[in-house]
Amino acid sequence: MRLQIILTFIFITFSGQAIAAEISKEMANTYYNNCISKESPQKLSPESQEFLCACTASNMMETMTTDDIRALSNQEDRKTARLALNYMLVNVYAPCMEYPARDHYFNTCVNDPKTKKIGKNPEKICGCMADKVASHLAENGKDEFKEILSRNPNVTDPMGALEGDKKFQKYVSQQVLSCVF
Repeated sequence: MRLQIILTFIFITFSGQAIAAEISKEMANTYYNNCISKESPQKLSPESQEFLCACTASNMMETMTTDDIRALSNQEDRKTARLALNYMLVNVYAPCMEYPARDHYFNTCVNDPKTKKIGKNPEKICGCMADKVASHLAENGKDEFKEILSRNPNVTDPMGALEGDKKFQKYVSQQVLSCVF
């Protein structure tokens, strides 16, 4: 939901542009500043949030147009808005999930009481798992998000999409176990 609020803000700010145009540095900087000022729902470290905001702002400039931003905000044609959001999740967010996912999954693992039961060194186990998840997303992020969207085409939050996907969570669990042995 936070993603849509930020994009709506950008759309309102720059809606005077009548034709499809590339996302300007000014628009990307507006997005970045708005993104970085919001508290992360996943409680990402400031470094991970900064990386995510900078990476997605850069990807917006490379892969989207002002028409894409308008499509995201289209209240009358929900299908077009949904297609635009799915495009953004795959092409803007997925390539940027490596560090935020590493941060999130490490923290979730270390704070899980079950982790302490399976090994003497939760930080080592969780660090190993988080590194594997991050590497997997760096190499396969777009494909992962395409698969997730094929199973649940209505996701809106990139990290929530990973957390809510049973297949991806099974992958995470397998990585934890591979790090124990």
